[in-house]
Parts: sequence; C-alpha cells; structure tokens
Amino acid sequence: MANHDFSFDCDVNQFPSLTWNQLNINRGHLSVSAHRGEAGVLPALPEGITVERKSLADLPPVLSGIKSGMGSEFDRQFEDAAVKLGLEADIYTVQEGRTDGGAVHLSLGGGDGIRETLIVARKESGSRFIFESSGNDGSLAGNRIRILVEEGASVHVAIVNLLGGDVMHFDSVGAAIGQGAKLELTELQLGGSKVFSGSCYELSGKSSSFEGRLAYLVDKNRCLDVCYVARQTGRDSSSSMNVDGVVSDQGRKTWRGTIDFVKGAAGAKGDEQENVLLMSPAAVNKSLPVILCDEEDVDGRHGSSIGRIGADILFYMQSRGIDELSAKKIMVKSKVAAASRFIQDADVVDRINRHLEGAFA
Repeated sequence: MANHDFSFDCDVNQFPSLTWNQLNINRGHLSVSAHRGEAGVLPALPEGITVERKSLADLPPVLSGIKSGMGSEFDRQFEDAAVKLGLEADIYTVQEGRTDGGAVHLSLGGGDGIRETLIVARKESGSRFIFESSGNDGSLAGNRIRILVEEGASVHVAIVNLLGGDVMHFDSVGAAIGQGAKLELTELQLGGSKVFSGSCYELSGKSSSFEGRLAYLVDKNRCLDVCYVARQTGRDSSSSMNVDGVVSDQGRKTWRGTIDFVKGAAGAKGDEQENVLLMSPAAVNKSLPVILCDEEDVDGRHGSSIGRIGADILFYMQSRGIDELSAKKIMVKSKVAAASRFIQDADVVDRINRHLEGAFA
C-alpha cells in the first residue's frame, strides 16, 4: 500500500495579469496528499518511438527548463515530491522524420498518485499520445506533462479524464514549440471531484503553432479550475483554443485564458473562445479571456459566451417526444463530441460515451 507522505499545498493556475481580487478568480489552491504509487510497466510502443526512465535530476536543461501550466510554485513542490518519493520521469522520444504510425496510450488510475511524462518530438516527426485517467479507488491522480516539439515536428496530445467522483485530479502541461512545429491538444475533463488543469505553451519558433480544444462537464458538487496561456514570441506564430462545456447542479467552474503577444512576435495570430451552457441556477461559472500585447503587428481575438437551454428549444424537443432529461443529455453529448471526434481511437471514444451515460444515470 502506498504511503501518503508528501503534500501539495500551493497556489496554482495563477492568472498572468491580476484582476480585482474580490472576484476570487486570480488563482486556485491545491491542497492534497501525494504518493508515488506503482511505477507500472512501460507500454508497448509503435515503431519510431522509444522510452526511458530517468531521475528528474538527470534531465537535460532543454527538458528541465520547460515550465508547466499550473505555475512555478507547483513545479517546485512537484519536484520536491519526486525526490522524496523516488519518482522517475518517463521520457518518450519520437525519432526524426517518423510519420504517425499509431498512438502511445498511457493510463492513470484513481489511486495511482502522481506521474511525470516528457515527450521529445524530433525534427519533422509526427506522433500521437493519449493520456487516460479512470477509476475511483484513491484520493489523487495527477499528471505533469512536458513537451518539446522540434523544428517541423507535429504532436497531438489527448487528455481524457473519466475519473470517479471521489478522486482529486490535476493535469499540468507545458510545451516548447520550435520553428514550423505544431502541437495539437484535445482535452476532456469529465470526471473527478476537484480538478485542476493548467497549460502553458511557449511558441518561440517562427511559424510555430498550437491548436487546442477543451470540453468539460462539471456536475453534482464538483469543481473544475482551468488556466490556459499561449505565450507567443515567434514571428508568424499562431494559437487557437476552443472551449465548450456544461456546468450543472452545484458545480463550480473557473476558466482563465490568456494570449500573450511578446514584443518581436510580428505577424502572430491568436484566438481563444469559450462557450458555456448552464443547466442549474445553483451552478457557478467564472470565465476570464484576456489578451496581453506588447507587439503592434498581431491579430488577437477572444470571447466567452454563457447561456442556458431556452424554453423554446425544450418545447421544440418535447413536442417531438424528447423529454427534458434526454434533451439535456443531447446537449451535453454534442459539446463533448465536438472535441472527442478528434481522438482517433474508437475504444477511448466509446469509454467517453459510456462515462457520459453514467453521469445521467
């Protein structure tokens, strides 16, 4: 049995440009006990991808210097935990010029503690990684994922949270994206009790790009805290993030989205949009999309829309034999499907659909 002998206790997901503190949106707070759990057997890998385990102290500076999205204090405490618990990093290297020949599928259970994964995508390579969390047998399941995307490489990362309602969860993602390289993220936060998702993308290479999408369901008395930052320093870089979610019952959700155009990022483009569907008067939603700009020659767009299912839509559906619960289920599934259709794995998509069915049971 694993020992809970390290605790995270820190502010996380801090907004880069602080706003009025009484809104209680500038940051979240993570307080939970952590354990290493079983290291597990390394998965069988498709051709052109290798993996090795290393101590975090032995990582080269090009990898150890990548900051993850939940913040510097979180990274410091995570690394302290790694030393104390003997946690090693799994480093997946995609060979130069490798084309996409199948995804790497990594699973994390509800009682598996914390995990560190690094992805190194060499020049002109293509790869896919799926991180799936499920189960309900523990207090914490946490990922820190850091990604180096070299010149001309393309990486698609899918993060799928199907955890039970008794598990606290976090995904902290950081990436460095090189010249002409592309990172694509598909994230579904559908489970867990209190969930933190922080991501930070450094688009430093000329014509580097990031394309992200997030779907969420926050129901019952669950809580989701999200912080997304695209920091664009490369000329002609581009970023986009589309967020679709549902908050119902006594659920609470916070989303912070930032596009940061740094001086020198001439010709850069950025777009972030969130669409929220509220299904309960007791649900709490906070959304804060922001653009920071220190460069004139840029194109930035952002927005957030929040609404409820209109009485006219419900009446239309009911007039065709669809009851209110079924109508809500259809609306939720449509928002999740907008993201899950990008996951090229039928078994994972089937588990997502079954999880949603259970949410309405």
